[in-house]
Amino acid sequence: MKFLLPLLLLLVASSAGAAENDAARQALRMDRPLTAHVISALQPQVVQDAEVLVFDSLAGADSYTASSSSPRTFMGIPVNLDAAAGSNPAISKLTVFLAYTGAAAQDYQSLRVDVQLWNTWSGGGDPVFSNPVGSLVRADLAGPFSLNPGTLIPITIPLSSPIPLASLTAQGVVISFQGDTGGGLASSDSLTPALRFGANAIAVGSNALAPNYGYRNASGHTDFNFAPTDARTFGQPNEAVLLQLYATTAGSLTSQSITGFLAMPASPVLGDGSFTVSATGGASGNPVVFSIDPASAAVCAAGGMDGTTISILAAGTCTVLADQAGNATYSAAPQQSLPVEIGSGIELVQDGSFEAGFVPTYWAQASTNYGTPLCDITCGGVGPRTGTYWAWLGGASAAEVSSLEQAGAIAPGPKVLTFYVWWSSDLVTPPDPAATFNVKIDGNTIFALTPATAAAYTAGYTLATVDISAYADDSVHFLRFEANTAATAVATDINLDDVSIVDDRVFGNGFGN
Repeated sequence: MKFLLPLLLLLVASSAGAAENDAARQALRMDRPLTAHVISALQPQVVQDAEVLVFDSLAGADSYTASSSSPRTFMGIPVNLDAAAGSNPAISKLTVFLAYTGAAAQDYQSLRVDVQLWNTWSGGGDPVFSNPVGSLVRADLAGPFSLNPGTLIPITIPLSSPIPLASLTAQGVVISFQGDTGGGLASSDSLTPALRFGANAIAVGSNALAPNYGYRNASGHTDFNFAPTDARTFGQPNEAVLLQLYATTAGSLTSQSITGFLAMPASPVLGDGSFTVSATGGASGNPVVFSIDPASAAVCAAGGMDGTTISILAAGTCTVLADQAGNATYSAAPQQSLPVEIGSGIELVQDGSFEAGFVPTYWAQASTNYGTPLCDITCGGVGPRTGTYWAWLGGASAAEVSSLEQAGAIAPGPKVLTFYVWWSSDLVTPPDPAATFNVKIDGNTIFALTPATAAAYTAGYTLATVDISAYADDSVHFLRFEANTAATAVATDINLDDVSIVDDRVFGNGFGN
């Protein structure tokens, strides 16, 4: 393919810098822009409202270059959308800039662009980006193409459904390019996002990572993310990854949300083979589509209609993602995630996540002040770790005794009881001397917390593990969780969720049968 409108852009080289810095030493010429075809399961949408340029690192740049160090298989940039229209911009189009850095001309059968948007950036976090927005945007360009050394190509990616961002600051964009020279699509350091620098600052929006231009995949991440040490510079002012983001104008689309995201069963195990997920979408009427976070690819896989059937591949955390496309009236719903813990054996506890609710189908429930310690969103409080319900023991300024109990046979063999507990109290001096949390089997205390020993469980839901193999004799046993708090000016809250007893061996009978 013959490119039109070449523009030679000379660069000023940086002769100094630390070993981890890149050097700006290439000349890149701008070729004609290309429009990518987006490969996506989202429903198509015609964006009828005005689009606003909310981030633009192209305009005002003096020079363009590319990273000179390997690897460059994907790069990213934190952005602030200072000029965004409205408080919740919905990204409707992106223009990314491909730099070809090969030493000789190269023919490509096709090119692929992958882009991931992120809602949160923390330069000190590891990884630096969190809260991915929408699904990975994948766009393909059919060739053939002939790329010459120093070529810079703008690639426009229109989104079939605008992707809403939660705020105007501390977001992120990650870009990756692949090319097919005849042997299939492959990553190559010859195809990399272009960079800009110069005396002029970014024209629209701002780069949150001054003075660095962004991140380069020096740490070898495979999840479209970076370590803090991946931040890179080539020692020039106003550096940035070259990028343009467009958003629909404020109020042009009505927001929608995904609610009621659940897994059934809530605590699956390897022997189950699979579990199902469900959620209620917003008013666009488009289906909620489920997928698996790339970090969970070795643990589970989504299949069936709209990905509702989750196949279990291994024990571990399976993070399921839920997306719903927008339409001409509604923006795409913000992506939701649901971490599901997959146990290594047969689950013995019945309804360990309390999803049967207040009906005592599996758990005998008692509470001095409330009748039951089980709660849903109507209770307030910290909420469940997973699902809809959790146990809130204590929580009253009056004296409170609350408990949950379940009986069942524990088959012989090694057994482990796990649960998540969160001790929360506003009492500082003196602490409630009567506040206790005990876990018992047949009246014998196997785990206990008091104000003096609860520090490790005060930051949030924290996993507790107890070996109960001594009770694994195929006899019926009573598993009990109980809390006792005295009358105080402020309450001590003890939150409990996701109780589990598992056996590393596969066997037939279950706790509670």
